[in-house]
Amino acid sequence: MAEETKEWITCDQSPENRESLLRQVAEAESKRLGVYTISVPSVWYNIEYGIPSGSGGSGKGTA
Repeated sequence: MAEETKEWITCDQSPENRESLLRQVAEAESKRLGVYTISVPSVWYNIEYGIPSGSGGSGKGTA
C-alpha cells in the first residue's frame, strides 16, 4: 500500500486507531494478501491490492 493511502485511511483517527489500522495493513501485506478488510471501532475498509475499495463506519475516530 502506498504511503499516501496509509495517510488517507488513518486521517482523523486517534493514535490508537491509527496504530491498529497500520498494524493490520502490515500483517496483511506480510501474508501477501491481495484482498482484505481492516477495521477499528469507528471505521472499516475493504482493501484490494493496496487500494481501498469500500468503507464505512461512524466517522468518529478521534475519541
